[in-house]
Amino acid sequence: MRTPRGGADLPGPPTPRRPRTGSHLVGRAAELTVLDGAIEDALAGAPGVLEVVGEPGIGKTRLLGELGERASQRGFVSLAGRSVEFDRAPYGAFVDALDDHLGHEDFLRLRHDGLPPGAFALLSTVFPALCDRFPTGPEPVKVERYWFHRAVRTLLETLSADGGLVLSLDDLQWTDDGTAELIDHLVRHPPRTPLLLALAYRPRQAPSRLAAALARAGTEGRVARVELGPLSPAEGAELCGARTDHWRFQRLYEASGGNPFYLEALARSAGNESPPAVPAASAPVVGDLPQSVRAALLEELGGLSATARVCTQAAAVLGDSFEAGMVAVVARTGEAQALAALDEVAERDLVRQVGSTRQFRFRHPLVRAAVYQGASAGWRIEAHTRAADGLALHGAPLTAQASHVQRSARVGDEHAVDVLVRAARQVMTIAPATAAHWTQEALRLLGEQSRLRPELWLQQAEALGMAGRLLESRAVLRKAATLLPARARGRRAQVTALRATMEWALGRYEEATALLLGELADHEGQLQPETATLELGVAVVALRKNDFSTAIDWGERALRSAERIGDPPQTTAVRALLALAHTFAGDARAADYLGPVVEVLDDTDDQELAGQMDTLVMTGWTEMLHGRYDPALRHLRRGLEMSRRTGQSLVLADLFAASAYAYLWLGRLDEAAAYADDALEAASLVGSGEPRSLAEVVSAAVLMWRGDFVGALKICEESLSSAGPAPGAHRSAMVGMLGQTLLLNGDPEGCVSKVLEAGGGPHLLGFEAPVRPMWFRLLAVAELALGDVTAAETWADRAAAAAGLDLSPGWRGFALLARAEVQLARQNPAAGFTACQAAAEFRAARMPLNEAVARLTAGTALSASGRQAEALAELEQVKALADTCGTLALSELADHEHHRIAVRPSPPTAGTTPGT
Repeated sequence: MRTPRGGADLPGPPTPRRPRTGSHLVGRAAELTVLDGAIEDALAGAPGVLEVVGEPGIGKTRLLGELGERASQRGFVSLAGRSVEFDRAPYGAFVDALDDHLGHEDFLRLRHDGLPPGAFALLSTVFPALCDRFPTGPEPVKVERYWFHRAVRTLLETLSADGGLVLSLDDLQWTDDGTAELIDHLVRHPPRTPLLLALAYRPRQAPSRLAAALARAGTEGRVARVELGPLSPAEGAELCGARTDHWRFQRLYEASGGNPFYLEALARSAGNESPPAVPAASAPVVGDLPQSVRAALLEELGGLSATARVCTQAAAVLGDSFEAGMVAVVARTGEAQALAALDEVAERDLVRQVGSTRQFRFRHPLVRAAVYQGASAGWRIEAHTRAADGLALHGAPLTAQASHVQRSARVGDEHAVDVLVRAARQVMTIAPATAAHWTQEALRLLGEQSRLRPELWLQQAEALGMAGRLLESRAVLRKAATLLPARARGRRAQVTALRATMEWALGRYEEATALLLGELADHEGQLQPETATLELGVAVVALRKNDFSTAIDWGERALRSAERIGDPPQTTAVRALLALAHTFAGDARAADYLGPVVEVLDDTDDQELAGQMDTLVMTGWTEMLHGRYDPALRHLRRGLEMSRRTGQSLVLADLFAASAYAYLWLGRLDEAAAYADDALEAASLVGSGEPRSLAEVVSAAVLMWRGDFVGALKICEESLSSAGPAPGAHRSAMVGMLGQTLLLNGDPEGCVSKVLEAGGGPHLLGFEAPVRPMWFRLLAVAELALGDVTAAETWADRAAAAAGLDLSPGWRGFALLARAEVQLARQNPAAGFTACQAAAEFRAARMPLNEAVARLTAGTALSASGRQAEALAELEQVKALADTCGTLALSELADHEHHRIAVRPSPPTAGTTPGT
């Protein structure tokens, strides 16, 4: 019994009991209700997300434990993992939660239940339990993280299909970027099975991507949030088994601030005659803990033997969970001694054995933090060195060694640099942010010698670019350019091309062109292997600005250079660009370039074609604009499959966006929406604005065809508010789409203004030549809505002139439709025939949505001419096309017009239709 200073004997609060289930969650009744509701929702087949937030020690870990127990009682599989401070191994929390379970899973059952064989190869790049069964070989991982995210989602669907799954991930304030991206994906695309994803973190330290993903999901009502606060004095007394009016408890409560972990730690403290009087909230903080709480936790080590103390500190160096053999290595003891020491530590409940394995865990991550921070700095450095050496000796992955290497290596340590560089390359495509960090650490260790390793600066820039951190990538590339010797012209040209790519990806087209032209000036009169690359770069930037003549001019120069150099892949890439540029310009010469490109692509195997993904994108766009949808989709699918296998992410969003457009023109709205969504996600991973904007155009178009005009307008306005004023094809398309949605929302004047802005004036030269008839027709419809038939006729004439080029039948259909709508407004009996011609053109071009609009106009026009039977037949076809494509808006318009004609014929009025 302790005696307070200067007072009589009074009983102090006992050391807290090992709690029974739920007894450690005093004062959390409301939170437990949320937990039960989340479990019930998951049981009902509504996958969801539970967000548990609060300060260190507030009870997040305990609440997740309670969630797991309650879910298990209802038949769920409950798996839990956590992120670890300082550990940047990719997807650490998911590996911690799933790996042991995967080691005991029946892979035949998983495959039978829906996990395709290819998914195992993707997953084995991250989960050690799958490496032996599905080895990836010694080469660096080449799995694009977009596809890995989908493989994990499929895995979770398979694991949760039978009785449901609760996946709890704790301490996500320490999470790596890869884990945050994967969580973002799962929150936006939840598995279609009973799954509850429980996420705990400290809100003030949350990674920005994680916080943004959960905030967005919260506004959409897809996240249940539990925000834990301090316990009341009565609840704190119940936790400690004390009286609220006892002076010692009151001092403990004030010192802890009602934080249950702090309160328990202070109460556990042996020999604490007088609890600290300073509240934890205002006490000095060391690491994650108030100094008084850290001292109380370290006091638990006080009675341990010297071997047990050093083994506990060694365990803290290794992480929240650790293996006994590695503790012996770091502590420099025998394994038997380490096991005996861990038994001693486990008696104090500082660590706990994981099942019947040789693995142990700290009682709480904050206990580990206190032990780690309590060790001297010099000892920790040496301990991390021994950990790295021991892991290397046992054949651990480079990713496991890297975190210890970066915390222990000295400047100039070439071996440490090698480990970090190779670890970065190992995860470059699947966790580029981690690769960038490890490469930066390698450069730090090189010190002044880093100036002699420009290839490492390029590696860091590449990783930053793949991670979507384009501004940082650009800055590193600038630095790399200054490190290259004057004689390294080839390498400098390569860096310049990469810098130009970053510039145009950021919408800085003029800066990109200036860089390329500056580098080409050094090649004046000298043909170098990289000359064609630089010239092609200038053409690419011009094409992205819709400067078609400049793109063709520089493309022709690049073609001559590539042919003289004798570089077949480069020659094919330039021809693909020229085919697209001539198509955009409305020049029939496009076919002269497209044919040879397709022939080469079809004769090239995937391994050779892996470096020509841009060629596939440009070929797909060209074929699509010529109405050749099947070969376009075939080439785009080939590119997507190669991205899955080779980890190329920078063109992935382009491949998805182009595919979305093809499916939109084909009237397959569900597939168009799915590919647009894929493009948005792929673009968000690499920070690319252009494919994102193009995907948003398709998303808005899908909503428009389905009748959600307000939703389509919202997409356009939000996209343009964040896209900036940079010119280019992607912005022109979005501004034009904004005009279309304004018309459908009752603002034809706004429509005219925006389409002219997007097109750069009344000739619409800012749009690609093939699609100009579509935009001229839109202007005609807007003028008809404003009552200006003369202006509408002018736009219809321009549509006809634009369609006079050698174009696909579909684009001619827009000119005919514009003419029919003007004729209808003028009550010209030819309107019905002209609209039927437009419908025939659209049918020949396999554009069913536009065919339906033309037939709707034909039905109205034929009715006005007294040809009721023919009119009704056209409307029946509209209805069939609309139902096949899934456009409710057109279907309802057809029904309305059918009813009007059949019941009470009346003169038509000019109006607008979806898809104008």
